[in-house]
Amino acid sequence: MTLVSIFGDFHSSVLPIYYNFKNKIKKHIVIYDDGKYDVNEAKNLIKGMKNFNKKHKLDIKMYTHCIDENSYEAILKTIDFIKEHHNKKNALYINTTDGLSNINNLIAMKLLPLGANLLSYDRFENNINHMVGESMKTYKVNNVIPIKDHFLLRNIHIESLGDKKFAKKYKNHILELFEKRLQEFKAFSYYVQTNPNPQLNNSDFKKVNKIINQMEIKELKKNQSLITGGLFEYYIYLKLLKLNFDDIEISVNIQKFIDEINFIPNEFDILIMKDNHLNMIECKFSKRIKLDDIVYKYMGLKPLLDDDGKICIVTTYDEPKNIYSSNNPLKDLAYKRALENKILLKGNPLNNINNFILELKNYFNL
Repeated sequence: MTLVSIFGDFHSSVLPIYYNFKNKIKKHIVIYDDGKYDVNEAKNLIKGMKNFNKKHKLDIKMYTHCIDENSYEAILKTIDFIKEHHNKKNALYINTTDGLSNINNLIAMKLLPLGANLLSYDRFENNINHMVGESMKTYKVNNVIPIKDHFLLRNIHIESLGDKKFAKKYKNHILELFEKRLQEFKAFSYYVQTNPNPQLNNSDFKKVNKIINQMEIKELKKNQSLITGGLFEYYIYLKLLKLNFDDIEISVNIQKFIDEINFIPNEFDILIMKDNHLNMIECKFSKRIKLDDIVYKYMGLKPLLDDDGKICIVTTYDEPKNIYSSNNPLKDLAYKRALENKILLKGNPLNNINNFILELKNYFNL
């Protein structure tokens, strides 16, 4: 088949169709607008797709075409470009998902009568609408993009991933720390964080010392980030395993390259893929944080993950019962800002972890 992808405002929405048909595509024609932002985003996706094809050994010939979407003549030339590079022996599929509306309309007028198939991905239902001739059918997307491939397709480099095997190997130890030894472990975590040379032989933490030692965590200062935050991520991850997600990763460190050399690093505690939406949970076990800063950070990072993905920030703070109950408009501002930006900010889930996991199940549609 020949696939034509038309990049629009929500660039990542074209990826599920590309991934779903990857083993059938012989030629891939990419159309994008000549606006500066559109060009940069398109080049990113094109490079990501090429790297994806190379990794998966896919023999797909790619052709790219930049266009002024407001020019009728340019759109007609784009249709000629499609005809020129399409092999008539192959079926022609046009991915119009969030594409440039003028192009979509003209392509439908000019190419549908010639047997072209129009595809549109419904990112809210995870469905593909398939139109050919005078008929249309809708079907569910079964091939959900794994998290690693999601970043690869978007030309984002994964520097490292958390050790899920470690979490599963020491599952009982991690559960005991948070469900039976929480207060002692909180004190231990603060001790490791603030002491320049913490030791496992400290008599104040006999039971926690034993558990940490059984987990083969020897050098406390070297493993400070694991003790003061990482184990909390592992705990939430272990509680999520029974839910219905498509893929999950922990402690994901990525690099978003600006050019060939320069990049911006970011770290995500827990990533959950469900129905081609990448959702995130940020876990903060320490109280030495500024909630406003955390909310601002993930407001900015949300487009890096997914245009429609959801974010939850969970902390050990006690959350307010009603953020609008105070006469002071500046009180609980972080919670108000999170709510306004569709971010779930939750405090102290360990008071009732089962209710919290149920809330996450409903929030992420798991």
